[in-house]
Amino acid sequence: MRRLFISLAGASLAISAVPAFAHPEDDLGSRYTRGPTTEELAQQAIVKLVAQAKLPASWTNARVVRSALRTKNGAEQNVVTFQNDAISQPAKRMLYVIMSTGGEFISANHKLI
Repeated sequence: MRRLFISLAGASLAISAVPAFAHPEDDLGSRYTRGPTTEELAQQAIVKLVAQAKLPASWTNARVVRSALRTKNGAEQNVVTFQNDAISQPAKRMLYVIMSTGGEFISANHKLI
């Protein structure tokens, strides 16, 4: 009887341990937070430019229309394109925010250079 109890207890422990190893990323994912996306970092850069009075305040409500990776002078860069329909001049409605692949702000301009 004692052997039966021990073998059943061992089997139930083995069965209950399986789900713990089935998806280890669930456990790790809940412990670590993800960093901001390139688009979020570009939006933060726009907020700083507005605070420095380099852009009109309406740019804080601009929407991302495109995000792409490019190579310029041998360095990879992220280009996040924002559109602001509140701007009356059509040539100034698009803003290209250039970010390094590490997430650092490089520049922002209405023309992609």
